[in-house]
Amino acid sequence: MTETLRFIPLGGLNEVGMNCAALVCDGTMIVIDCGIGFTNEVGAELVHPDFGWLVDRRESLRAIVITHGHEDHIGALPYLLKDLRAPIYAPPYAAALIEDRLREHRLKNIDLRVSPAGSRIEVGPISVERFGVHHSIADATGLILDTPVGTLVHTGDFKIEAEPCEGQRFDRARLEEVGRQGVRLLLSDSTGAEVEGRSRLERDAEAALEAQIARAAHRVVVATFSSNAFRLRAALRIAREQGRRVCLLGMSVKKHTETAQQLGLIPPVDSLLVAPEEVDALPRSEVLILAGGTQGEASSSLTRLAREEHSRVHLEAGDTVIFSSRIIPGNELPVLDVINRFERRGLEVITRQQHPEVHASGHGSREEQRTMIQLLQPRAFVPVHGTHHHQRRHMELAREEGIPETQLLDNGSVLEVTRDAIRLVGRVQVGRVYIDGMKPLSAELMAQRRSMGSGGLLTVLLMLQGGRLRERPRIVSSGVFEARERRRTEERVAEHVRNALKGRHFVAPEDAEDAAIEAARRFLMHNQRRRPLIMADANGES
Repeated sequence: MTETLRFIPLGGLNEVGMNCAALVCDGTMIVIDCGIGFTNEVGAELVHPDFGWLVDRRESLRAIVITHGHEDHIGALPYLLKDLRAPIYAPPYAAALIEDRLREHRLKNIDLRVSPAGSRIEVGPISVERFGVHHSIADATGLILDTPVGTLVHTGDFKIEAEPCEGQRFDRARLEEVGRQGVRLLLSDSTGAEVEGRSRLERDAEAALEAQIARAAHRVVVATFSSNAFRLRAALRIAREQGRRVCLLGMSVKKHTETAQQLGLIPPVDSLLVAPEEVDALPRSEVLILAGGTQGEASSSLTRLAREEHSRVHLEAGDTVIFSSRIIPGNELPVLDVINRFERRGLEVITRQQHPEVHASGHGSREEQRTMIQLLQPRAFVPVHGTHHHQRRHMELAREEGIPETQLLDNGSVLEVTRDAIRLVGRVQVGRVYIDGMKPLSAELMAQRRSMGSGGLLTVLLMLQGGRLRERPRIVSSGVFEARERRRTEERVAEHVRNALKGRHFVAPEDAEDAAIEAARRFLMHNQRRRPLIMADANGES
């Protein structure tokens, strides 16, 4: 047995989301998390890591270990499982959500095993033990990995609540014990590394939410992350105590509420709920709407409410919208658009920016990150999850605590760990796969969409006869030229393409199309300095 281990992040570093990493030891590979990211790039909705490197090594994959149920940790599983199979180990809440994703993708015969905090599994030479952590989703866990090179600890996403609410668990005593026994390497969540002090308690956010709802005279919309069962439970309790009926608006809110009830995190609420079509018939002061779409997603319930496009629920001036959430970096513009639309219609909008007390982050701030380092006292430290800036700030904290070995990684970095050293030994190929609907988009299609989006589309229509151009090409463009110049410039392009192809004999229509595209491209670059997506279609006999 070799006493060398390799840790290879495929996603989640220098970015927020898409968390996925491989652990390789003595011919055994374990994948830790398998998440998606959200995007609005050229029509794609989701993005996940390129799994080509994993698929090429499928024979060594022995387990997929999920730390918790957020989409940036489980959402890419269906796409990975279409190419390879391995047992999936997940805590109860995550397992319930994974089952739902597998049904959506019609994936069957998947080996999904429930693995709660405190459980241990053996995967080749690696023992994997879970420990409970506080986070903004139920059943969040970190991993204690006993390996031939020593003990590694992967925190998963975490915070440390001084006064946890019901259902939250943080296994401090177990971490202290592991720290005393010796930790070779700590891999720790860096997302909150820029925030000084400690993160706000979930209990405090619940109290602030209660106060804001109490002062609202009319309908209240609470927009929060659907996966936060603790926040959903609080909103439902507050509504009951303040005499409001609750409308669950959006598939994600409904699904997470059902899952939390099934696992005993939320008590029965059927008598409290009203259907969307019943909301307008109730007194405005007796309605609370729980809506998904905190990030301004175009098809979300919250965005449709803001645009007055929801078919069943309507808001009026004087109603209140509470964003009990944060803006994930990159989503600022769509979220601000939603806020602006509500405010222009006379609704009161309460956000974290003006009222920070209405939201509690699921990620620990600097002092909680420091506490984790102090509990485990690792010999080596690697920050994971978050941008390069987050990782660097977290690494500075580890150095302040006297950790002798630290290392920054990128996606694709290969970190070799031995009993005596950690070092970078190379890179593997990584990339991104974009998803539209539920289908992955090829790199070629994404390139076409980017080109079309930045430069427009120009199509050259050819009529061939006997392998030769029969008449002058026809040009059809969209988003390339201003209306006043469009026809004249299309005529010039057509004339240039005709001159370039005139007299030539083409064996196949595809050859004529390639020649036409090249001629149009050269003309537009030389005369217009434009780079649209250019396509050609040759009809007729070749």
